[in-house]
Amino acid sequence: MLRFEYMPSDFHPLFLFLGEGADLAALAGLLRRFAEDPQAITVAERIPGAVSRDELVLTPADDEFGMRDLGGRFAWRLTGWQAERIAERIELLTPQENKSGSEILEIGSDGEIPVKVSRGEFTDDFLITRR
Repeated sequence: MLRFEYMPSDFHPLFLFLGEGADLAALAGLLRRFAEDPQAITVAERIPGAVSRDELVLTPADDEFGMRDLGGRFAWRLTGWQAERIAERIELLTPQENKSGSEILEIGSDGEIPVKVSRGEFTDDFLITRR
């Protein structure tokens, strides 16, 4: 099951995605579909079984890029090209022989929240019953 949530911090906040290979492949697939036709997509509604306390929408980028806090809701603002490149990086974590690994994803835009995608580095209940 894909889990995702904003991890606030005074110094290094980040938006964390956790899952196994199939979960991360689903996220990469969603990013690829977005790249083909950039339009607002609510992540939890498009990935069956995804769990989060935070609302996250993939949205076409305009003048700001990357993960943005909209006051408790989050928008991952990307161009189609950026979404395609991010999907490629996430897919590197999905092969069955990879038991663990992670990627920090940033566009390089001022004020964006870094995104960490992790496989096998947290317990299965992290972001669900723990925290």
